[in-house]
Amino acid sequence: MSKFLPIFLDLRHKSVLLVGGGLVAEEKLIKLLAVGARVKVIARELGPEVRKLLTDHDLSAEQRSFEDEDLNSDLNSYFLVISAVNHPETHTHISNLARAKGILVNTVDAPLSSDFYFAAQIDRGSLQIAIATEGLFPGVARSIRLWLEELLPADITPEFEDLVKLRQSIRGRIPDAVKRMAALKEQLLVWNSETKNQFLENRYE
Repeated sequence: MSKFLPIFLDLRHKSVLLVGGGLVAEEKLIKLLAVGARVKVIARELGPEVRKLLTDHDLSAEQRSFEDEDLNSDLNSYFLVISAVNHPETHTHISNLARAKGILVNTVDAPLSSDFYFAAQIDRGSLQIAIATEGLFPGVARSIRLWLEELLPADITPEFEDLVKLRQSIRGRIPDAVKRMAALKEQLLVWNSETKNQFLENRYE
């Protein structure tokens, strides 16, 4: 059993410090901006795509090395810190500072210095699937994500929304929690069967 708890964080309007400006930092920045995080970037060098992302989202970056004061100052209050640099000692240093202040930290390719990991994600609107390997081999998670994306229809959102409406209807009509759960399970069994048959038909047409 994994020792990590899989959770989905609401980062809207929360401050995140991203240290690094290369390809890995670009990947993290895309994900953070997509969920509405308020990102501050510190990097000695900024890649062209990172610059474009910052410009497109009207953000600025401080082009310099990370300094202890970036976390120690009372003016800085971050929900997350991400170290996306290619320097193990910097990872460890940033991790120690963040943990001392009770800030969650992710150090790319350094599992022992990380409190959380980024998962490979399949996004179908409100339906999301995350795959992770505890930071040990992210490439495996990405490969499994690609495999599952082939199996899961891209247009599953309307069916999911119908299930949500059904759940809301049953909650309104059946006040007893046990009976309500039984009714939901029955409907899910029907949906599972119909959906599997549809997947097989589409796969072998």
